Amino acid sequence: MTDSRSRPTVIISGASGYFGGIACQYFRDQSWTVLTATRHQEADLYFDLNQPEHFAKQVINQPVDLFIHAAAAHEVTCREQPYQSIFQNFAGTKAALDFCIANQISRVVYLSTFHVFGHPTGQIDELTQPLPANDYGLSHLQSEDYLRLYRREQSLQTLVLRPSNFFGVPVDVASCKRWTLTPLGFCRSAVEKKQIVLRTPGYQRRNFIAVQDICATIASAFHKMDTLDLLHLPGPETLSIRELAQLVQRVMWQQFDITIDVVMPDGEPIEDTFTYSSQRLATVYHPQLTLENFVLQLCQRLLKSADFAV
Repeated sequence: MTDSRSRPTVIISGASGYFGGIACQYFRDQSWTVLTATRHQEADLYFDLNQPEHFAKQVINQPVDLFIHAAAAHEVTCREQPYQSIFQNFAGTKAALDFCIANQISRVVYLSTFHVFGHPTGQIDELTQPLPANDYGLSHLQSEDYLRLYRREQSLQTLVLRPSNFFGVPVDVASCKRWTLTPLGFCRSAVEKKQIVLRTPGYQRRNFIAVQDICATIASAFHKMDTLDLLHLPGPETLSIRELAQLVQRVMWQQFDITIDVVMPDGEPIEDTFTYSSQRLATVYHPQLTLENFVLQLCQRLLKSADFAV
């Protein structure tokens, strides 16, 4: 049992990644002791998704209150390297859970995705049956099943999070590898090319949540995991892709006096096919961060840096 006078300790897998880097910074700012689990030498714990059994066998000599499993092959890697990615996501999750059992870590949070729903329609909440449409969604759903299994059979307190499209300023812009995420990609294109080019008319709408709000939800849910096992994480903003591009355009003009062209193919507006929602989030946390401040901060960072990854 955690001493209430001490700082809680969290292990974050995938700590060198986009989400993991922001999460480490958040929990340190909240006075948690943060241990990193990655395949890099500077990590506190070595965790290579290609050799998950090695991580599962590690034993540490300090108590840990929470394990956040955010190490996974993302959607681009799953598409380009499906066999390796499926193994990394599924076996990596089992390794994380076995590590927690071996080290008596009773609480595990898994960062899943709303892509477990494939081609969603209607109101999507925690009671909606997932139906993945690709390896990325399916491998995450299978990993979710591992958490449910260990919750049922091993008495772990496990929590599956399904965030919508998330955003946040990378801790290290120069080493960021997630420029395929639309909010990041639009900001980079605006700074580098003074232009944002949409491949479609951009009427499709997406819900967005800040990584910091995801972390705040985890911190708030920490003591509720005995009764909470699945949580959708919609954010406070739903924008069309063209509205997001226009937001970046407006921030660049108003804040930096830089004109950005937004190129959009012609097309008719489309109706939303689904709404991403949660029946449970309101009892845990209310996400509040919006895209405009993120766009301002990221564009400012990019304008000051000429050496971010190409």
